[in-house]
Amino acid sequence: MDFHRLRYLIIGDVLLIYSLFLLPTSAAAGVFELSAGYSYSLNYYSESDYEWKVSYSSSLGYHLTDKTEVEVEFQDTTDTTSIAGFQDTTFHDQMYSVDWVQSLTGKDFFIQPFFKLGVGELNRTATGSYGFGVAAPPAIEDDLSAILGAGFRLFFTRTFGLRADATTYLTNGAIWSWQQNFSIQTGLSIYF
Repeated sequence: MDFHRLRYLIIGDVLLIYSLFLLPTSAAAGVFELSAGYSYSLNYYSESDYEWKVSYSSSLGYHLTDKTEVEVEFQDTTDTTSIAGFQDTTFHDQMYSVDWVQSLTGKDFFIQPFFKLGVGELNRTATGSYGFGVAAPPAIEDDLSAILGAGFRLFFTRTFGLRADATTYLTNGAIWSWQQNFSIQTGLSIYF
């Protein structure tokens, strides 16, 4: 058995033991969830060409049942792209949304996969230009958006966990626009 397989086997055993003895055994409705997330990426294409993106998010949710939550979420994203002669733009997006979050398992499991549906407002401010005479991006754009997402929570204690989700913001509700505003974030959640 090679070292990598052994390492994954040990990690899996530790997580199983942890989930059997230290995780919550039951949870009830009426619990609040406060989450904060962060995402960062930097891509250098050459010495002067790059793309930089940073995103922060926070949400406050109220659990109607052990598996159902309603949350209010805010996300702030800045995306800067500089490619000499082609593009020099900065997009600053702020998304406000109300989401229905449906978990597939209860909180008594170590891992809780979920999906979410919602509606929100995307406020975008853009600066910069494109090369070769292509029109500059619109300076301000405010769009109503449908929200689709999926993710999971890992519970460390009864009141603390890790949350990861992938979310797409469908501009004006158009399903074909799912790739235009897509984010993956990880963060922490506190339950009270």
